[in-house]
Amino acid sequence: MRMEYTQSGVAQGRINQAKQKEQPNTFTTENGIGQVTQTSNLDVPKQRMAGQFGHRAMEYMTDPEEQARTDAWMEQFELSNDGAKFNQAKINGAPPVA
Repeated sequence: MRMEYTQSGVAQGRINQAKQKEQPNTFTTENGIGQVTQTSNLDVPKQRMAGQFGHRAMEYMTDPEEQARTDAWMEQFELSNDGAKFNQAKINGAPPVA
């Protein structure tokens, strides 16, 4: 059986191992929190940002062709019956009709 590990999973495992070896002289955490360590690279392209839709938002903001395509789709959607219901629900402050 082959096990595949992520870089962040291995880093978190190493942090947990180091914590188990420690013998603190108190039962509290420093400043009320535990140690916070960055376990992922922030400079990796197409990494998940802002949840599952972060990459899509960055693509929309940086690619003029994608922005034009999306804006054209939204304009067409607003003219449809479902789009009209969606926008009316937004105006009234209600959740959109499914």
